[in-house]
Amino acid sequence: MSKKILSIDTAACTGAGTCEAMHPQLFRVSAEGYSVALRTELVEPEDIEAASSVLDVCPTEAIRLASAGSQADSGV
Repeated sequence: MSKKILSIDTAACTGAGTCEAMHPQLFRVSAEGYSVALRTELVEPEDIEAASSVLDVCPTEAIRLASAGSQADSGV
């Protein structure tokens, strides 16, 4: 089973909340106005699929999902 690392580029995030609306089990918009990942290490296929589904709909492309141990991410 492959592990993925979920992160948010807070410099790019505007806190639109699309990620939280789609998958509140993985994302929250903080009081500071940007999204945060509630879990950063994802191993369950359904969590990885949920995080992946947000990559294309984030208006600022702030969501990052990388293979564990990899420097490359798929959010760019």
